[in-house]
Amino acid sequence: MSPSIISTLTAVTFGINRYFSIFVLLFGTIGNVLNLIIFHQPKHRTNPCAVYFFYASVAGLIALYSGLISRVFATFSLDISATDATTCKLRAFIVWVSTTASSWLLTYATVDRYCISCRDVRRRNLSNLRFTRRLMIFAVVGGSLIFAETFYCYVPNLENTPLTCYGQDMTCRLYNELASALAFVFIPSTIMLIFGYATVQNVRKLLCSIAPTASTHGTAMTIKKTDRQLIQMLIVQIILLTIFNIPLAVHRLYMTSTLSFPKSLLRTTIENLFFQLFYLLSFMSFGMPFYIYTLTGTVFRNEFMSLVRLVYRKIKIAIC
Repeated sequence: MSPSIISTLTAVTFGINRYFSIFVLLFGTIGNVLNLIIFHQPKHRTNPCAVYFFYASVAGLIALYSGLISRVFATFSLDISATDATTCKLRAFIVWVSTTASSWLLTYATVDRYCISCRDVRRRNLSNLRFTRRLMIFAVVGGSLIFAETFYCYVPNLENTPLTCYGQDMTCRLYNELASALAFVFIPSTIMLIFGYATVQNVRKLLCSIAPTASTHGTAMTIKKTDRQLIQMLIVQIILLTIFNIPLAVHRLYMTSTLSFPKSLLRTTIENLFFQLFYLLSFMSFGMPFYIYTLTGTVFRNEFMSLVRLVYRKIKIAIC
């Protein structure tokens, strides 16, 4: 029975790598491209939070294509990074830096929301484009420094590893797993949770300070609606990012820490199946923001529908 189970699991893993990877690519590409179109509109270019979202989508697209194209090609035996050292190292570096930058840009966006919700003028003044540009540069440079070791650690043509292009020894693998778990998942998620909660509390305090008089009733209702959307977007975004990214981080640490343990072929096959599945679920998080904003934010959804109507009118005029 064991050989048949192993064959089935291997076939499932192959199918996940080929077909689910293509789905995640399409899913993420559509979401990120629509984000870029919406956040590139003139009225959003001076909004620090929108700027973070725009460049997070850029980083997300880079992460998706650098991380998943090779997996699709591998199912057709066309993955150059599996055999070429330069391509292997460069692809690994781009994947790690882009994923980390995307995560931190969304984290900065959460901090920015907190700043603009504060009563303290000094904190509100931190929400500006100059500070935004500095933080974006810091995210890219910081990620590059943390994962510069990929040019030494990552080598192709490896066997008995989750990926053919992978860390060459235990030290490299352990460093990568710890660095990615902390810099990409746990630290950003914790910061988003803390500042997201603080933002909600600030908005609620602001609501309580508004007297429900006739002259302010409309304003109060508008703020309450924004508050509800903010709570929904923050909670959904943080929960989904955590759900989609923590399993891979934990599984990578587990696989690296147990690499020297004797394992049966069935156990290795099962672990590889879960790794491939968690890997793809993690990459889904780079395509989710657009769908989160559309489903939970009325303002964002209205802008998207306005954009759709505008494109439809232009197409109709061009045809006529």
